[in-house]
Amino acid sequence: MKSRRSRQQGFTLIELLIVIVVIAILMAIAIPSYLSQRNKAKDAAVKEGVHSLQVGVQSYALDHGDTYPASLTPAMLVDQAGKTYVDQWPKNPYTRTSMASSSAPGDYTYTPTSNSYSLQGHLANGLQFTVP
Repeated sequence: MKSRRSRQQGFTLIELLIVIVVIAILMAIAIPSYLSQRNKAKDAAVKEGVHSLQVGVQSYALDHGDTYPASLTPAMLVDQAGKTYVDQWPKNPYTRTSMASSSAPGDYTYTPTSNSYSLQGHLANGLQFTVP
């Protein structure tokens, strides 16, 4: 009778190293892409917040004879009944505080003129999103 030798089953060290290298390469590709998506999502949140402020400013002007507010604050955008024109003041996605009038990423700049206004949202990398 022949005796059967049991052969050990498993992975060699080279095979394990190859798998680790492949995983490292995939992670090197995926992580920068993931971080880029986070910034894109924050920029989209800034655009949404600026749009909410734009609707509030336009509603204010409609109720006040086409006069735009002198400044853009939650206290300024209130009608005679005490109801705000912006239901929920948007948050800065970078600092998680309320959006404010500054040039920091996630904030806005509001510039009224006699018969119009300019509203800019400040995005990542110094870019700006402008409405009217």
